Amino acid sequence: MSGTRGAFVAVLLATVAVLTSAPAVVRDPSSSAPTEMNRAGRPNVVVILTDDMRADELRFLPKTRRLLVNQGVRFSNAISPHPMCCPARAELVTGQYGQNNGVRHNTGRWGGAKRLRNPDNNIGRWLQAAGYRTSYHGKFLNGYERLRPRQKPAGWTLWDAQMGGIYSYRWGRFFNGDRVRNEYVTDTMTERTDDAFRMFAVGRAPFFTVINHVAPHVALTRPYLPRWQRKYDDAYRGVRPTSFGAPSFNEQRIGDLPRGLRMPKVSRARVAALFHARVRSLRSVDDAVAATVARLDRLGELANTYIVFTSDNGYALGEHRLSSKNFLFDEVLDVPLVVRGPGFAPGTVDQTPVSLVDLVASIVDWAGATPGRRLDGVSIDRLRDDDRRPARDTILVQTGDRRPDDTPGWDYRGVTTTRYLFGHRAGKPGTGILFDRRRDPYALHNRFWDRDYRAIRRALTHRTRVLSRCAGSGCNRVFGRLPQPR
Repeated sequence: MSGTRGAFVAVLLATVAVLTSAPAVVRDPSSSAPTEMNRAGRPNVVVILTDDMRADELRFLPKTRRLLVNQGVRFSNAISPHPMCCPARAELVTGQYGQNNGVRHNTGRWGGAKRLRNPDNNIGRWLQAAGYRTSYHGKFLNGYERLRPRQKPAGWTLWDAQMGGIYSYRWGRFFNGDRVRNEYVTDTMTERTDDAFRMFAVGRAPFFTVINHVAPHVALTRPYLPRWQRKYDDAYRGVRPTSFGAPSFNEQRIGDLPRGLRMPKVSRARVAALFHARVRSLRSVDDAVAATVARLDRLGELANTYIVFTSDNGYALGEHRLSSKNFLFDEVLDVPLVVRGPGFAPGTVDQTPVSLVDLVASIVDWAGATPGRRLDGVSIDRLRDDDRRPARDTILVQTGDRRPDDTPGWDYRGVTTTRYLFGHRAGKPGTGILFDRRRDPYALHNRFWDRDYRAIRRALTHRTRVLSRCAGSGCNRVFGRLPQPR
């Protein structure tokens, strides 16, 4: 056992002593009455989150494909509706869009952990009130480590958030004071979550665990690439980035895009280096997934556990001349999403449109918990039920900024449907994007000002106006059939 995590293990041992010396009881934070916990019929939930992983990079994780994709359901139409680290993670702990939870960017006046409204009202607290033991490991919301006073949010049996080295692959500092140096951080996270699983398995209560891996996010020191373990030096050496085969790579004609989206061409060599660093770093995440599945199996918990694998947002690798996130393009919105667990038929590919906001509603549903907020998403089980009226035909998508203007924290607001991706600059409804996926799958032609799409633009502008102010069930509507382009 590494001495660097001694304080964490001490906390675990103390918790185990309490769990084994008394009946398993948890107190509802809104009530003084204890709730007896009973694992019978109560599934565990484990969420594995990567950072900036593209949906198409799932193919580079062979163990994850074998253990999760082939044994569960892959959602091929999953998106991060606010595709940036902090807003996406805020959605995942609240089940709400940025207009309701307060987080619209990573930093600035409207960004970071300081903007999260009522941080103690979170998914951990709701599941703990329902009898779950809960743990959170790794990156939380950007800027959390700088909050003063800084407190552990309510609802987490084990709060193992990173406080330093958040984007480092070789060192880290955790909430309880543990420091890790010269140790690959993905391995560190695997060890810490493994300890938590073994502790949770002692009692009768189900557990809920969130595991955050830094890969494949860029490191913040030169050469600003993800770091990988030496054993993967030769991995994917001859593989070209997927983006190189897309006509949108270093898109030739960008005059039809709004001025703020007209970028210089990216370096092909830089994108290749970034791609190879990303997929090599993800191989260690692949190992971590296999270790997590193996531990759950050894503890006898695997069959009764929902395992969710996803990312906070996608990432452009040269498409539309972008090498970044926080843009309304499919490469940035699309995320991998796999669910293995009770009721998810092995090897299934599901095209149901699902967003990260829906994950919270799903977890609450699986756990039989009561949310403390109005949830803006819909449970995956409800979305997949073809025998009922569709829950919605349009999903809100948006991005934030740090500009001190009259659009507080917003950059683009828009919507996505099966056929269209639409967005306009916040405060400037006459400037925006409109892509027709059926006619233009690579989004090479912006139809926003196209007369043939005028009626569609008006309809999508209306839907954006409605959903950008939505809350709760009002975020899920069936607007009806859109007009056809001329």
